Amino acid sequence: MDSLDLKVRTGEIFGFLGPNGAGKTTTMKMLTTLLIPTAGRAKVASFDLHSQAALIRSRIGIVPQQFSLFDELTPLENLWYIGELYNMKLEEMRARSEELLKTVQLYDKRDVPCEGFSGGMKQRLSVAAGLLHTPKILFMDEPTTGLDPQSRLALRDLTKQLNTSGITIVYTTHDMEEADKLCDRIAIIDMGKIMALGTSKELKDKYGGGHFIEIETDRHDAELLKELKQLAHADSVTARNGTIELRVKELEGAMVHTLSRFLEKKRIAVKELKMTEPSLESVFINLTSKALRD
Repeated sequence: MDSLDLKVRTGEIFGFLGPNGAGKTTTMKMLTTLLIPTAGRAKVASFDLHSQAALIRSRIGIVPQQFSLFDELTPLENLWYIGELYNMKLEEMRARSEELLKTVQLYDKRDVPCEGFSGGMKQRLSVAAGLLHTPKILFMDEPTTGLDPQSRLALRDLTKQLNTSGITIVYTTHDMEEADKLCDRIAIIDMGKIMALGTSKELKDKYGGGHFIEIETDRHDAELLKELKQLAHADSVTARNGTIELRVKELEGAMVHTLSRFLEKKRIAVKELKMTEPSLESVFINLTSKALRD
């Protein structure tokens, strides 16, 4: 890592987004005490990462990318095993296990060995395991990797539900749509550095390359392009194959109507007029480049 500096707010879903090898998992391992930092300072749940690692582990839960529980055990047996590691009282452990299996919709499979479970079922059980000791913070490391669309949506909804209940969530993902819809704030990380940090909207506005208005017309000339640029307060205007493209900082609600009326007065036929917002994917590419990563 290279002088990574950030603060996760209590009660938010904070996302790490980055290409392969960017440092997401390394950061997660350090924050969860699985990897000792070689330099720097950090606090997790108000405890020092170097001197109070045991206290941190008692306040956090972890959902790994790969299922790390026991296939030959049932969901209840897996959770009871973990409960014993946390020295939970028997009645508390059993009640909490049943409560969580209901939350992750695995209660009807509580006595079935996990070896036949789907990837989505195993990940939901991993979430239950990470929550057994009622942590304040849940670290989720690319939990939807390799899951089918239905399982991804189910796990995403479960994550939102957990966050609504008051749990702070630190989440790493490769999925742009997932980060866009799920995270309150996002850190785009590459080569061990934070390239950008903010809400999805803030990142799109600053690094997305601008909003675009595309107008497909039957004709245009240099004077029309100049007038459209002034009318839309556009940063740039280009025309290619009958389509005029205006790049603007913000999309105003009345702009489509204004442009349509202007072109109508000019007796210029408009085949299509649409507005396009920058995507999180365009932000990601602009900050980390298009180069393939191993």
